[in-house]
Amino acid sequence: MSAVLGHIHFWLYKKIQLIAEREQIIKKEAQTRLDDLADELYATAIDLYGKPIPPDRQLDRIIDHNNIHGWLHNQLQTSSVREATFIKDLTDCGGDDGIDAVLEAFIKQGAMCGTEAKEKLTAQTAPAIYTVMQDYYVNGMPCDPSDTVIEQTDTTFSWYGNHQNQISYWKTAGVNPIIMAAAFQAWFSAFVSHVAPDFAFNVNLDGDIPVYTIAKS
Repeated sequence: MSAVLGHIHFWLYKKIQLIAEREQIIKKEAQTRLDDLADELYATAIDLYGKPIPPDRQLDRIIDHNNIHGWLHNQLQTSSVREATFIKDLTDCGGDDGIDAVLEAFIKQGAMCGTEAKEKLTAQTAPAIYTVMQDYYVNGMPCDPSDTVIEQTDTTFSWYGNHQNQISYWKTAGVNPIIMAAAFQAWFSAFVSHVAPDFAFNVNLDGDIPVYTIAKS
């Protein structure tokens, strides 16, 4: 099995599982604000895109060994679009309560991931924080273009926050990209503050394009 499935496949599968985990956090937050409507909207997303893979399913037992890349890409796409569809319906039907539920869920998961990532952080530098964040944040397939880095020093790491590897999923779901960007910004901020409290995540604009920065406080 190890000759076929490299560590990169397990790394990506774990990140796909985190999307499913976040869906459940979103649903729980939405239930406290929207009651049965949250369940109805989540059921709609499931009807459209199927149920998430149960968290206890081992990758080597479920993956298509004859089409590893295609299987992983399909799971990434399905998970991302299902989550974005659920978020669209929550924010369309639930208004401010739906938006608050989504943002709170992203903050909670970002904080949990950042706390876990402390043990993986190789150095108290901005680039090291960005690197370890990639173990948790789904930033496309490994073969997709990487973020465009603007500045990189021990105390500062900046990149264009155009979400180039997520935007196609958002378009498929029809979700407001402003809401999705805000949700991921909330996730980044919570992650950074928990993985390295001496650093913070900030958002600025370069024209119309957001610039994301991890910087020492």
